[in-house]
Amino acid sequence: MSVRQVICAGDLCCDLIVPYGKMQDALARGDISREVTDDLQVGMQCGGSVGNVARHLGKLGAHPIFITPLKRDQLGEYLAGEMEKQGVDMRWAAPSDKSNMYCVAVLDQRGERTMFCFVPPWADFPRFTASSFTTVPAFEGEILFTSGMAILDDARNNASLLDFFRRRKKDGALIVFDLNVRAESYGLEGERKRAMEEMITLSDILLGSGRDEFSQVTGLSDIPSAARYLHSRGAGTVIARDGAQPILVLDAGGEQIIPVRPVTPVSTLGAGDSFDAMFLCAIASGEEIGTAVRQASDYAGEYISH
Repeated sequence: MSVRQVICAGDLCCDLIVPYGKMQDALARGDISREVTDDLQVGMQCGGSVGNVARHLGKLGAHPIFITPLKRDQLGEYLAGEMEKQGVDMRWAAPSDKSNMYCVAVLDQRGERTMFCFVPPWADFPRFTASSFTTVPAFEGEILFTSGMAILDDARNNASLLDFFRRRKKDGALIVFDLNVRAESYGLEGERKRAMEEMITLSDILLGSGRDEFSQVTGLSDIPSAARYLHSRGAGTVIARDGAQPILVLDAGGEQIIPVRPVTPVSTLGAGDSFDAMFLCAIASGEEIGTAVRQASDYAGEYISH
């Protein structure tokens, strides 16, 4: 069986990792040795929810195509180069007049993150236009993936993204969408909320994580009710994750509960992105939904435990 091409469209930014928790621990111990302080520098790496998924896919050997607004300045060249090192095809990145934005991840003592968007005057949120997608090649049986982080309170950006996905679905593409709401950074009202709802109805497979996320989108407090509501609104298969709790899979055939293998996490940072990547890789290789979810859960568990 041939492997289906995965095309990712969405955000790529520079993540600045601030080890605040480690710094607090070091100060509490009174340990200011060079070895300790060298480990307390702010780190820099590729980020963005869809960018992270594409990078994982590249590591898994899936050779994804990544469409993202990218200015070829010093930061843009760094980001593109880091993605390409992991096997991501950046040839169809969309030219942008603005530099890529930054995300600042402040890590507490447990390694849990609080995210802040940082957009200098010379940068911007990733914004698509209709021309962003004109040169993207089409593949038989292709899988298109994006997340809520690609949807802004910007009608032109959203229309361009939705039109591309709508046209490709009409031609036979499988549409996979991760809610990834991040309302605390991006908000969820007006144009962004409307476009999120349209992308949900367009999705063949809808991924989501956590009660807060599902509640923000549906107004319902428990995940099963929210998943059923989203399925009733047109989403094909709904896959609802909730940390270490079993995963709910809901589709036309009914509901399925998939256990999560227990792990001891070093940090849960990147759990959702690693899950999405392995899930896409498994689906592209022809696995059934249930099998793909199990493989993705195991991969994410292994990732966060190291």
